[in-house]
Amino acid sequence: MTGDPLTQKPLVEVLEMMRATFPRPDRTIQAPVAGAAGRVTIGPVYSPLTVPATDVAARDGFAVVSSETLGAGDRTPVPLKNPCRVNTGNAILPGYDAVVMVEDVTGGEGSWSTRKAAFPGEYVHPAGTEIREGEVILPAGHLIRPCDIGALLSYGITDIDVSAVEIGLLPTGSELVPAGERPGPGEVIESNTAVAAAWFAEAGATCTRYPIVPDDPELLRQAIGKGIRENDLLLVSAGSSAGTRDFTAGVIGDLGGVLVHGIAMKPGRPAIVGRIDGKPVVGLPGYPIAALTVIRELILPLLAEWGFHARPRETLRARLAGTVTGDPGFDEFILLTVSRTGDRYTATPLPPGAGTQMTVVRANAYLHVPAGTGTICEGTEVDVLLTGPRALIREAPGSPGPAPEHQVRGDAALPLKESS
Repeated sequence: MTGDPLTQKPLVEVLEMMRATFPRPDRTIQAPVAGAAGRVTIGPVYSPLTVPATDVAARDGFAVVSSETLGAGDRTPVPLKNPCRVNTGNAILPGYDAVVMVEDVTGGEGSWSTRKAAFPGEYVHPAGTEIREGEVILPAGHLIRPCDIGALLSYGITDIDVSAVEIGLLPTGSELVPAGERPGPGEVIESNTAVAAAWFAEAGATCTRYPIVPDDPELLRQAIGKGIRENDLLLVSAGSSAGTRDFTAGVIGDLGGVLVHGIAMKPGRPAIVGRIDGKPVVGLPGYPIAALTVIRELILPLLAEWGFHARPRETLRARLAGTVTGDPGFDEFILLTVSRTGDRYTATPLPPGAGTQMTVVRANAYLHVPAGTGTICEGTEVDVLLTGPRALIREAPGSPGPAPEHQVRGDAALPLKESS
């Protein structure tokens, strides 16, 4: 099955189609717990240990028989018959049922007394207080956090079965040269697959970057066939448009089927979504900003459906420092530079264009302008998505600090202006 070239299918429909068409791969690995943060558990994880294994002291002091301390007070200390010196975490020997803190004890070796009566179980962590053998530590489908690693190791787990996904990254184009080589006239250093690999690694995916394939349909066919055999998802970088050297869609169609060629999104319109042997193959535009937009808005949501989550993006409210003129038929993603004046934020749209790497470097946020929105006027407050931590947003040059409340116009957020 082959789709019509550049049919510009709505982004929301493409996302829904991908969710429905490509179920989560049935791939698992056993990972060391110490490196498992960001992974997702396959099934429930049960404790092989009871922790603590025995009753343990919760304070530094003396293990005692609580009934022998009755009547103890500041003026009526009670001698301890057979106290056992313990530190926090020490096992409580059988026969003892409480701990009196060292600061409540007077006397010396062989003649200790307590000024405080103890009740049964006081300052004692009973066996199994934390967890008992066979109890669940983590449920199935749990995203492992750094704090979970301590519990897993403490309860005797050193390796864990987790979901896995293999992603192949295939750069194409006779004009590309590997990083580290000096490009000649008309040549470009390949970087899109390196950026994709870094992004996918944040989500817990394992990536394979393949060698550059020149603009040759047969070589591309061989490379795509190999990539789809070895991976759960294959990204082909460049060759997705409709030029004389854009072979990606044709090869995907011959090996399987093109489901979508052309998405109503800017940048990223020429993207391809195909299927070979039941697996997704996505053709990326060659321009860096367009490629990154497709990765962020198309691939990362699919990975999230599979249980692989990239770092969440923070949203903040900012006032536009320029008018954004959107195409009503497209979802548009506008790169922004956000600055801070006191506790208020200003978002400056960066010049459009899908290919400039420095535009990505200068941006610290972006604005999603949904299809059908049209123009958003300067001064409108909008929700922007940050590409880095909020704490790194810089104070605007010459900022006088937070403006007095009566000097701020439009405290309420202005609605997006609908196109007529």
